[in-house]
Amino acid sequence: MSIISDQVLNKIKKEKLAPKPKWQFQLRDGGKWLGFGLLISLAVAAVGLLMFFWSDGPWLHGGSFGFSLLFGRMPLILIFLVALGGLFALFDFKNIGRGYRYSLKVAGPILIISAIFAGWLLYYSGLSQGLDSAISKAPFYQDRQMYMMQIWQNSDKGLIAGEITDVIDSKNFYLRDLNGKQWKVDASDTLWRHNLTLEIGLEIKLIGAVGDNNFRADEIRPWLGAGGCGMMKNQGSCGMMK
Repeated sequence: MSIISDQVLNKIKKEKLAPKPKWQFQLRDGGKWLGFGLLISLAVAAVGLLMFFWSDGPWLHGGSFGFSLLFGRMPLILIFLVALGGLFALFDFKNIGRGYRYSLKVAGPILIISAIFAGWLLYYSGLSQGLDSAISKAPFYQDRQMYMMQIWQNSDKGLIAGEITDVIDSKNFYLRDLNGKQWKVDASDTLWRHNLTLEIGLEIKLIGAVGDNNFRADEIRPWLGAGGCGMMKNQGSCGMMK
């Protein structure tokens, strides 16, 4: 034992080894925590955006349903980011602090549930809509408005969206859709969501059926109304479709 001790002491003296300053360990640990936080933030942001994208899809309230609508290009990218951020955060967690003490079976569900809950809070507060607007010009990003345009400009599926250009009476009006086509809309037996009122310039989306150059609306919603409680208060609803 003394021989080994002597060898160690000689090596320390010869190479002039010295303990590393405490700040170096703190910096290393801080970097690991920062990386972990960024990965979790990525997963949370992606969850919040995903909820925002799906918040008012046509599959709600009797509308058409299809996996191409639910899992379009942008939702698939967001799902990938959720998985990527969550997976890397989970493995990073094992290397910081006392994370090594917890098995993946315990840490995994806790991190996943926490990320989903935080993402829901992001959506519910309306911050997801602000985030969507802030990164709308980012490369490869398709903001919710473009995503919604692809979904709702499908008259053959009973889905159209556009702007009211003229009001005939309390039950009929003209609408210019996203492609510039003019429709005469029959709203005599229509459910108006979010306390909408018929007026020129109102941007809406409709579920119904196509006739001869006209459209019978079964349900009308605001064009980009859904976005969490924070964005719905001015429309008379909060947290759910009315």
